Amino acid sequence: MAEGPHHSGSLTTGVGDPAVAALDTVAVVVWLCLAVLYLAAGRAAALRGRDALPLRHSIAWLSGTALGLAVTAGPLAHAAATSSTGHMAVHLVLGMVVPLLLVLGAPGTVLLRAVPARVGRAYSRLVRAPALRLLAHPVPAMLLATAPMALLYWDGAGFALLHHPALGPLLHVHFVVSGTLFTYAVVGIDPHPHRAPVRVGAGALVVSIAVHGIVAKHLYAVADRDGLPPDTEQAAQLMYYGGDMAHALLLVAFCAQVYRESGRRLRRADRGTEAERSSN
Repeated sequence: MAEGPHHSGSLTTGVGDPAVAALDTVAVVVWLCLAVLYLAAGRAAALRGRDALPLRHSIAWLSGTALGLAVTAGPLAHAAATSSTGHMAVHLVLGMVVPLLLVLGAPGTVLLRAVPARVGRAYSRLVRAPALRLLAHPVPAMLLATAPMALLYWDGAGFALLHHPALGPLLHVHFVVSGTLFTYAVVGIDPHPHRAPVRVGAGALVVSIAVHGIVAKHLYAVADRDGLPPDTEQAAQLMYYGGDMAHALLLVAFCAQVYRESGRRLRRADRGTEAERSSN
């Protein structure tokens, strides 16, 4: 009888390792600092007499930081170190769900309301810098988010890198940063001085969905290769269906933002028409 596919790949956990404990501590500090700084900025804005943002923005930001903390430190993070399926869940959360929640928190708007005018002007100059303008465009932002993902998961060879003691945390940082840049580029509600046309954002979003699905299907097709973790097939399925669910949330946010922006433009046009009529 022929033997089934042999999976020699394995994922090991570093629970109890001082390095793992140190990384957990760093993750806790980073996520808690993000939450505290956001709340402090909101309080500073209130003390300056600025209007508070709707509560939903604070809920989104704090939910994003809590979710990020949950999957980068503690039991969930340690479980992901022994399972490629667990790791894929962490990737989806850090690369797609957490960025959406952080962007919906409108941190740039909160910052501008909390700081003096001169600091606000410096921030505005920063976001207008050519490099940031390029990174915040939907197409480069989409490439930054999807190209490394495709290289990592195309044939499963990247699973070993994801559990490297140094590269693993750096890849997690990349997931969050690139996912946040892409989400901001297509659905960001913060001020964006050079926002791309809606059709460009929509096109980048469609390409991102397609690339994610293609990579997941290819990973599923090669899941029985020697050297891959035994649950690679399940990880590919989670990548495909979980990615669709996360992209659905992103699409809802994108459509809602387009609807709001269209409404604002119509209201401005109506006010302009009324002002013109009253002046005649």
